[in-house]
Amino acid sequence: MFKILTYVVYFFIVLLSGNVSYANDGYKIAVKIDNKIISNHDIEKEKNYLSALNPKMLNIPEDEAKKIAKQSLIREIIKEKEVSKYYEIDYQAPDLIKLAKNLYTRLNINSEEEFKIYLTKYDLDLKDVLKKIAIETNWNTLIYQNYRNQINIDREQIRKKLELESKVIKKEKLFLLSEIVFAAKNEDDYNITYKRIIDTIKEKDFSSAATVYSLSDTAKFGGKIGWVGKNDLSEKIYKQLSILEINDFTEPFKIATGFLLLNLDDIKREDRKNNIEEQLEYIITTKTNRQLNQFSNIYYKKLKKKSFIYEN
Repeated sequence: MFKILTYVVYFFIVLLSGNVSYANDGYKIAVKIDNKIISNHDIEKEKNYLSALNPKMLNIPEDEAKKIAKQSLIREIIKEKEVSKYYEIDYQAPDLIKLAKNLYTRLNINSEEEFKIYLTKYDLDLKDVLKKIAIETNWNTLIYQNYRNQINIDREQIRKKLELESKVIKKEKLFLLSEIVFAAKNEDDYNITYKRIIDTIKEKDFSSAATVYSLSDTAKFGGKIGWVGKNDLSEKIYKQLSILEINDFTEPFKIATGFLLLNLDDIKREDRKNNIEEQLEYIITTKTNRQLNQFSNIYYKKLKKKSFIYEN
């Protein structure tokens, strides 16, 4: 009995030292977050997941891709731990399948079965994706509960603006945008990070730079935001976008969580919708989500600072 206990104690000492390695499968601990561990196999699987969502990941050097995957897992573990304090996460909730559709339609995949086949190419299955959606959904609920009273949107001002524009503007200008959100501790850090982003854009493209450097959740999709109208944007951002050529990007805008770069992927004009109430609700939803995303990043940064993270 003593020998068994000694072996167990020895195993945990080795585990905590971060030197666990299994010769038969090359298992290694890469990161410890409080009482959770991330192995090299976890990182490889996360890299596959991110590549499935954004195939541009396949063009990123292996070391860089693993760093992105590692940070993605750290973020997920910290979120899951915090969410578990308040909710019992249901990793098999029926609604998760509906939410998964939002992912695979972005990949031009038409059905759940087609998506399952697609995932096998990356050594993944649907359960892997649903677990991540469950964590993110509960995290978003937590952020909304914590910050809903701090959302600042002037509903009546937006309504008046829409009513005025509907009388004089018959076609609406829409921008297809991608984003990079980055942070900097000081001016030197800002200059170094910004230069790296610009160099990556020049050498590859904006999407690749977003995948590597953006702190936003849209990094999983190469920074893609989607089509955005004038009323979804601040006057300052709209003015910059209006003078850009397609495939150009803005100067960095200072935001609550750091700095924002926007790339103009395309422009189109559409007949303005007559349903002002429908437009109003869409704009309010968009602006609400944008503010909640900023609150989400702020909350996550606080949690990360409090977490014990050891990287080998």
